[in-house]
Amino acid sequence: MKGGVAPSGRPYQVIIAENSKFQAKQLAQILESEGYEVVGFAETGKELLNMYKENRKVDLITLDLHLPVIDGFAAFYEMKDMGVLPRVIVITDENTPAVMKTLTDDGIMDYLVKPIKREKVLEKANATVRKTIKI
Repeated sequence: MKGGVAPSGRPYQVIIAENSKFQAKQLAQILESEGYEVVGFAETGKELLNMYKENRKVDLITLDLHLPVIDGFAAFYEMKDMGVLPRVIVITDENTPAVMKTLTDDGIMDYLVKPIKREKVLEKANATVRKTIKI
């Protein structure tokens, strides 16, 4: 069975928050090849928050920290304030250890530093969807 499919047989649903259309498409192709269902693309933090409000049952969010309008940091903390935080993997070019430690301590489940590699994306996504959501 593919990693993007839950034990129930339902594909895990993903929102990709990424300001680069190329990067978003690349992530979608990688995840869909593993059975994940991409249910939305957000180019801004504001779009991400609107999508998350409409689909609180999403299984995974990939989050770029450098989003326009509302950045990824603010969007993350706003989602966190809504209650149960979804499974979030930060995929960004930000690699400051203190920033990543703070985000991990505050509830992101994992992170990847760009440029992305297919194997790493799938490894992190497959592990993350199997983790228990923090409350």
